[in-house]
Amino acid sequence: MTKKIRTQSGTEIVEGVEYNAYPPPGCLIKVMKRYLADRLLSEGAIRFGNLDYYRRLENALLGDLNEGKGMFSMNGHPYEVGSGNPVYVWCAALPTITPQRVNLLANHGSYDCVVRIYQPEKLFQRLRLAKDRHFHLHCAEISYNRGIEVDKVTLNSQIFHFNVFQKDARFSEDQEYRISLTDVGRRHEPVSHIDLSIGECSDIMVIEELPNIGI
Repeated sequence: MTKKIRTQSGTEIVEGVEYNAYPPPGCLIKVMKRYLADRLLSEGAIRFGNLDYYRRLENALLGDLNEGKGMFSMNGHPYEVGSGNPVYVWCAALPTITPQRVNLLANHGSYDCVVRIYQPEKLFQRLRLAKDRHFHLHCAEISYNRGIEVDKVTLNSQIFHFNVFQKDARFSEDQEYRISLTDVGRRHEPVSHIDLSIGECSDIMVIEELPNIGI
């Protein structure tokens, strides 16, 4: 039987991986550059980027000045929830993302293929085994509710690193599902990225062409 631990904040830890909601989706897709997709399938090469990278990214579709900030309003006053630990993320999308949005993301990121992950939980477990023990693995859908009005109870009960999984409603078409690595050991200064190698992944994912939606 799979061992599940329910946390005080309402998340579940299953086989060493924390989820905002379990089970995870049965499929995820990732828009990528082909040479990186090839390395992902053949070697399991995955790069987690520091949230600061996305704050500095000068790209209207992929960049976000408020990335990693949990932002709410209570009684008309703005409140912000952050993290004192370095956080690194790898972003995919739910299969509900539209072909039009996939192609738009590809255009803005110079991507030329799609990786379809049809066993996400196996991917997460391989990441768990490959990561440094000082990093905490957390997976969740993005909530597109940045800046919403909440009461005091809601504001004070935000789940651990909720800020990592919140974005503005203007990004909602991305249908994002995010994997985060938090440096809970705080042994080093933050770096730009964390590289992991989890071994061949061709058994749990495939490379596909970008959607052909016609003219």
